[in-house]
Amino acid sequence: MRRVTAERPTQPIRARTLRGMRPQREIQRFELLVDELSAAMTRAPADAVDREIETWLGKICEDLGLDRSAVYERDSPLDSVRTTHTWKRPNIPPFPRNFDPEKYLKTTTDWVMAGNRIVFSSPSGIPTELADARRFVERYGPKASAVIPMWAGNRVIGAASFGKFRAAREWPTKLLEQLTVAVRLFGSAIERKQAGAERRATFAQLRIASRRNVMSELVASLSHEMNQPLGAILSNLGGVARLLSRNNPEPAMALAAVNNAIEDTKRAAEITRRIRSMFIAHPEHKTAVSIGALAEEVMNLIVSEVALRKAKVLLEVSPAVKRVIGDRIQLQQCLLNLLMNGLDAITESKSDQREIKIKIAPEKPGWAGISVRDTGGGIDPSVANRLFEPFVTTKSNGMGLGLLVTRSIIENHGGKIWATSNPDGGTTFTFTVPLVERKRAHPPKRAR
Repeated sequence: MRRVTAERPTQPIRARTLRGMRPQREIQRFELLVDELSAAMTRAPADAVDREIETWLGKICEDLGLDRSAVYERDSPLDSVRTTHTWKRPNIPPFPRNFDPEKYLKTTTDWVMAGNRIVFSSPSGIPTELADARRFVERYGPKASAVIPMWAGNRVIGAASFGKFRAAREWPTKLLEQLTVAVRLFGSAIERKQAGAERRATFAQLRIASRRNVMSELVASLSHEMNQPLGAILSNLGGVARLLSRNNPEPAMALAAVNNAIEDTKRAAEITRRIRSMFIAHPEHKTAVSIGALAEEVMNLIVSEVALRKAKVLLEVSPAVKRVIGDRIQLQQCLLNLLMNGLDAITESKSDQREIKIKIAPEKPGWAGISVRDTGGGIDPSVANRLFEPFVTTKSNGMGLGLLVTRSIIENHGGKIWATSNPDGGTTFTFTVPLVERKRAHPPKRAR
């Protein structure tokens, strides 16, 4: 008797099994990636957090086969939400120019900032109450997206979005849990960055307040000391004037009053000299200085400040300029003042072009020109002709002494400093310092 056995549909079962294993493998792989992300965010210093986040947005999208992602931040519940980091694949449409989440997606933004997550595998999965999200997706894509609140401690400080444009995709629960962990890691790193920025801002305010208090005390002391000889001079000259109005009947008294006024004038001059001596920081040591190396040293001093303000500083040194004659510390102070002014100008103008360029080149025979060009808001015409005067400033928290000190140092080196407005925006400050003269080779002596 022939035994008949039923054929088993092994192929369809195997296909279903493989399909079931793919999400599991994806989740396991992504868990390892999140572990790497946690280690990277822990190691990253505060000034490198932004760069790390943008790098990891790309790694997450590439690992999960996504096309575009973004991070949004809010400094406080009263502040607006802004886009701070983005990543996209080539040929994928970018976010709308100057994308403002609250402008395009007010209801949805409020929903997410209240701690709610939005996840859809196709546009039809968007909740009906989020009509602005539906309109946005219809106009700009994507076909699938996950928008996850970004927590820092017990408060929502922003969100992160991940989208797929080419096709729909499923969002397994375990995958969303890991994605939520990744976004929370972003939030913790951003909170650490913000705390550092707040500390620096507080320190800067204290430093400004301290300088103002010192200046207030100095001015009060100077006024007190100067009022005495000036009052005496005024009194003596008033007496001389009265004697002259009566044809000077007492010449000896008039002569004594004039001599007293002269002595009091000398006292006032001595007070001025003593006040001036208070600000002499150290004796000058003018030597041959490698100006290119000095510029690099100053750039290294402010590397964290440049990164914090998302700017970049470029250096161009002409081969014709090797060394200059000057006081190394004072020249560093001049260049540092101009670089910080440029960074402040870029920050206050909120310029998209955030670049400062230092250029060192021959200015005229025997002199080097060092220029610092920024892409800030330019010079206010009302102070353009008075930039180097004391207490004249275009900064909201400036004292107007930095450029005065810089000019004083440069003029003490025999050079000049000036400012020009750039045709494409921003300002260029240029100062000159003397070059080290090359020793001329003596012609060989003729043999006798």
